[in-house]
Amino acid sequence: VGILCGGYDSSGTHLFETLPSGEYFEYYAMAIGSRSQSAKTYLEKNYDSFAKSSLHDLIKHGVAALKASSQEIELSSDNVSIGVIGKDTPFYKISSEDIVKYLADGGDVEMHAE
Repeated sequence: VGILCGGYDSSGTHLFETLPSGEYFEYYAMAIGSRSQSAKTYLEKNYDSFAKSSLHDLIKHGVAALKASSQEIELSSDNVSIGVIGKDTPFYKISSEDIVKYLADGGDVEMHAE
């Protein structure tokens, strides 16, 4: 089982994948798990827009990548969690109510932390 671990320090944002073998890799964007290739493809195609994207748009990209990899599964707030961390932003999870809105159409969402 691999793990994705994200964080922020004085040198910026970081995203690491750790493997059971003890190896680890740093990425700008990554998806792991079964059927993750479609999500990776989405992230690679849209990566150039991420640096200038708002948090709202980044979450929409994440949801779109997730939808690309799970076409056979109905996504809901029961099987999707969204966490946020960044400069001057301690980790928090997006509320289930807002996740439902992002999954519905990615439209305007006034975010609430859980």
